[in-house]
Amino acid sequence: MIALACAATPAQAANWTIQPSIQVMETLTDNLYLSSSSDKTGDLVTGITPGISIKGEGSRAKLRLAYGYTEQLYLRESNQRNGQNSLLAIGALEAVEDFFFIDATGTISQQYLSAFGAASPSTANVNNNQTETSNYSLSPYVRGTMLGWVDYLVRYRRATTSSRSNLASDYDVSEWTGVLDGTTRWSHISWALDASHVQNTYSRGRDTDGSQYGITLSYRFSPQFQVSLLGGRESNDYVSLDQETNYTRGFGVDWTPDLRTQLAATVQNRFFGTGYDVNFRHRMRRSLVTFLASRNVTSQPSGVSNTGLGSNYDASYALIAASNPELSPSEIAAQTTESLQSRGLPADGTVVNGYLTDRQQVQELQQLSFAMLGVRNTVTLTATRSEQQPLGLVNGVTDDFSLPDRVLQQGVGISWGHKLTGLSSLSLSLSQQRSTGYTAGSPETETQYANLVFSTRLGPNTGANVGARRVISSGVSSYTESALTAALFHSF
Repeated sequence: MIALACAATPAQAANWTIQPSIQVMETLTDNLYLSSSSDKTGDLVTGITPGISIKGEGSRAKLRLAYGYTEQLYLRESNQRNGQNSLLAIGALEAVEDFFFIDATGTISQQYLSAFGAASPSTANVNNNQTETSNYSLSPYVRGTMLGWVDYLVRYRRATTSSRSNLASDYDVSEWTGVLDGTTRWSHISWALDASHVQNTYSRGRDTDGSQYGITLSYRFSPQFQVSLLGGRESNDYVSLDQETNYTRGFGVDWTPDLRTQLAATVQNRFFGTGYDVNFRHRMRRSLVTFLASRNVTSQPSGVSNTGLGSNYDASYALIAASNPELSPSEIAAQTTESLQSRGLPADGTVVNGYLTDRQQVQELQQLSFAMLGVRNTVTLTATRSEQQPLGLVNGVTDDFSLPDRVLQQGVGISWGHKLTGLSSLSLSLSQQRSTGYTAGSPETETQYANLVFSTRLGPNTGANVGARRVISSGVSSYTESALTAALFHSF
C-alpha cells in the first residue's frame, strides 16, 4: 500500500527531501527485564538505529515517510535479540484532477498487550508486555459537486493490523462511506446525508459488521454559531450473534467566537447509550489550551494507526502558525521541529497509551492539554482519562476484558524544556499512569516516571544527549528501575 503512494509520488512531486540518519544510544540500566526489586538484572545496552526520512510534495501528490530499524545489543545478556522497526508514512495522490484520490498510511510501533503489565521506560528494556505492531491502510475515494449545490464523497478504506505476539489478534477492516452535503434556498439552512458499512475480521475470535445511516439538518444563526439536529439508524452484531437495529438521535453545536477560540460538540443516543464528541481549543499569545472528550466504539488503541507527529508538535505548530501567518506550512513545520529539538522536548506528550484488544469496545475518553511556548522555556501539561468496556462475547484470545468488566486508565504528565544556549538545552519529564479494573479484586498497576536530559548540537547535522531516569511501578507489575543514557545522532 505504501509502495503505491511512493511509486506514484515521484512523477508528481516537485520538491523532495531524502535524509538518511544514524543514531547510537547507550543505556546502563539496573533492571533490564523490569523484574521485581528482589530479582534484578543489570546490563549495558547499545542501540544502533539507521533510518531514513523522505518528504515530497507536488501539485498532485504528497509523501511523508520516516523509517528506522533499531538493533539492541546486550553486553551481559548477549543471547537476547531485540530488533525493532519504526515507521510513520502518509501518502496522498490526486489520480484524476479534482475527482479521484488515493490515500495510503503505514505505521509500525510498540504496543502494550495488557493495561496491567509493565510499561517500558524505553525500547532498550526486554518487556514481555510489549509487541511490535504494524498497521497499513489504503483508501481510494471520489468527491465532487452535483447540480452546483450538492457536494458528494464516496470512500473505501481497507486496513490491516498485525502484531508479532501470539497473544494479540490480527485485525482487518473493510469500510465503505458515502456523504452528501447540500445547501437550500435559505442560506442559513444546510443538510447532510451519510451512510457507512464496516466489516471487522479477527484472526482469532468472532468477526463482526455494522452499518449506519444518518441525516443532519443545520441552522447557522450567525457566522460564529451553528446548531444541528441529527437522526438515523444503525445495525450491527457487536453485542449479540444477530444483527440488532437501533435508531439514533442527537444534536450538535459549532461555536467560533473569534480566531482564537473554537468549540465543536455533538451528542447522540446510540445503541450503547449516550455517545458524544467534544473538541475545544483556546489560544492565547504564547499558550494553547485544548480539551477533547468522546464516547464511541473503538477497535484498537489510537497509537496503532496514529500518523500524527504528536500532541506537543501540534500545540507548538498552532502557536507558531498563529504568530507567523506569513510563513508557509513547510516553514512552520521546520520551525516547530527546531523549537522542540532546541529545548529537548519529545514531539509526543502521550501519558496513556492504551493496549491491544480482540473485539470492539466502548471507550470514554477525556484529555486536557496545556502548552506554553516561551523564548527560552517551553512547558507542556497533559491529563488523560480513558475508560473502556467490552462489547459482545469473549473472543478466542484472553485479554484484559476476560477478567474485569471495565478498565480505567488515568495519567498525567508534565514536560519542561529550557534552552540553555543556542546549541544546548535541558529538559525534565514527569508522568504518572494508573490502570484499574472495576470488579472486586480486579488488578491495578501504577507507574511513575522521571527523566532528565541534557541535549546539545555538535554540528549542523550532529547532536548528542545524556540523561538519567527513574521508574517506580507498583501493583500487578511491581518493579523499580534506574538508568543512565547517552546518545549520538547524525543526519546525512
